[in-house]
Amino acid sequence: MAGFSENTPEELVTAVTESLIVALPDTDWTGEHHPALKEGQFAGDAALNALVAAGWREGAPVGGVRRVESPDYLARASLRRNSDPLDLMGHCALAIEAGPENAGEPYWQALFTAGTPALVTDAFVRALTDPAPLRRDGDGMDERLLAHAGLAMTEDGLVPLPPAYTDHDLDLATAQTLSSLLAFADQGVRVDDAMEVLADQVLPSTLQGPGAATSWGELPEEQRLLGVMLALDLVVDSSRYVHRLLGLSDADADAHCHGMFNPEGLVNRPVWDRVVDGAVPAVPLESLCFTNEDLYAAAGTVAAHVITCVEAPGVSEGFYDQLIASRSIPDGESVCWEDLPDHIEWPAHDEIYRRFTAAGAKAAGLFAPGMPRPAPLVEAAPGHLAGPGHLAAATPAAPLLAAGWTLAATPFTRDVRYVSPCGRISTTEVARVAGAEWLTVYTDPSTNLPLWVLCADERTPAEITTAVHQALATTYATAPADLRYSTPSGGLEPLAEAGWSEDNVAGHAFWTSPDGGTAMVDRTSNLVHAQGHAPGWLVTAGDISPGVQAGWTIEMTDRVPRSLRRALATALVRTAPVARLARQLPVEHAADLTCAPLKPRPAAFVGIGRATAARHRSLEADTVRVSAAGVPEPHHVPRRGRPR
Repeated sequence: MAGFSENTPEELVTAVTESLIVALPDTDWTGEHHPALKEGQFAGDAALNALVAAGWREGAPVGGVRRVESPDYLARASLRRNSDPLDLMGHCALAIEAGPENAGEPYWQALFTAGTPALVTDAFVRALTDPAPLRRDGDGMDERLLAHAGLAMTEDGLVPLPPAYTDHDLDLATAQTLSSLLAFADQGVRVDDAMEVLADQVLPSTLQGPGAATSWGELPEEQRLLGVMLALDLVVDSSRYVHRLLGLSDADADAHCHGMFNPEGLVNRPVWDRVVDGAVPAVPLESLCFTNEDLYAAAGTVAAHVITCVEAPGVSEGFYDQLIASRSIPDGESVCWEDLPDHIEWPAHDEIYRRFTAAGAKAAGLFAPGMPRPAPLVEAAPGHLAGPGHLAAATPAAPLLAAGWTLAATPFTRDVRYVSPCGRISTTEVARVAGAEWLTVYTDPSTNLPLWVLCADERTPAEITTAVHQALATTYATAPADLRYSTPSGGLEPLAEAGWSEDNVAGHAFWTSPDGGTAMVDRTSNLVHAQGHAPGWLVTAGDISPGVQAGWTIEMTDRVPRSLRRALATALVRTAPVARLARQLPVEHAADLTCAPLKPRPAAFVGIGRATAARHRSLEADTVRVSAAGVPEPHHVPRRGRPR
């Protein structure tokens, strides 16, 4: 049996009736030889296969029922195997209907039982998938069908309806989804996954040298880890301008995307993302085997991986509750994508997903010259405003170890203590949340009390601390008596030579930097943190306002040797830029810093020295743990509402 509802297109019914007309010689129209009367000829799977071949989509079977849906989501067919051959109206073998799903009564239905011969279902399917247009009188058409065709009947005849969305709307929705995804890339992709993605990628900088090309997988593990984290930074930052991949202007995106795009850049982000948990790989920037250009190439690969890992449902979550730009009315009734009827919304989803995946193939373009890509590795000046530096790779204790100082035990702490050969001087690296404080003490052997103290807080630039330690090691080796018998005068001459101004106010002698006072040396009679509030020098630079952790402070009691004071003053007035990770520059100092991309250095595999290993032996477990840290799959756009 086969049944057709009242509004089934007559061309489909005619195709079935014509299939029953057999005009062959010697055919018995009433006998068992007629093709329509032969048993066992039902071919429901063949009918659905023909629909799939015509572009219909097949979904996963539900309850053993096979289902396919038309490209415009306005028709569907279902095949129920092992159905009752006499059941037409209840659970027939093959049902085809037209109209939006779950919208009440379909526009029309065609039902076939399990005994229907293949020539009938084949004829119906051929007519249904015939692309030739059909002639219709608009006056006699259902207004819903006219709306699907983008038309409406008025007194003046058929007129086109305004589109539910424009091509520009599709681009904006795609850009919104990409921005949402990339803004959280470092939470959606495991670091070790990204390392695997990059393992075989050759560093472009190694293609130009005389040596063999090098891939990321061939770099030392800590360099790979640092490179991946910096590449993920670039991917996250690209969320603010990813709309450019789709040909959208910045002004266009700002006008229509309602704050979707991330206004923050990578540069000056003060804290490493939670994925690294503060354990920055211990790699001195001077020994890096990769450049900014290598990081841009890596970021393009990682971005493409992030995008291609998202399936269609994840893409839909990125925009379905967003406003359609062309139908967004300020202070009026606006329309979201989820407000559209399914048969209109779902084709839009398909097109946005197509554009989304096409953007993945062009992801490398996000980091091409001309894009607002920041430089992860920079040279910053002046150095005294550039922050403490690459904390895990700085080696302020290296001069001491090179001079024969030894490590002393510091039980139950993460502190590291370096002791002079005579045992009278100790420099302790005191572990703090934001880095390491350096405390140097000369102990009088006769009284067992400190003769002098120098303390640099955890935000002091590593170059300044290293200069002081170099002077300490040199003086100990060449003039050890100068470390015990020192006078408060002298040592700050480099400040005056560099144009620092000097003033005296209420018992304080001040030296102020000529760049607007970003650094200052104060000769005070009452050091706040020194033992017994002793007199001495207070050196400050940058923003040290309460609650701000950008500037830094060094305290020196008045008997700190002149050679150390001079080394500190010389380092303080140094104008040469210092190497930094851009993300670690203090944002509070941005207006006073001059930054440029770090110049490429010859690639060389440089091992971590003794000083670095000593400093970070307590961080080893953290570094290993971070290398496998990340957020579990799946790779989906962060969810902001209900799924479709």
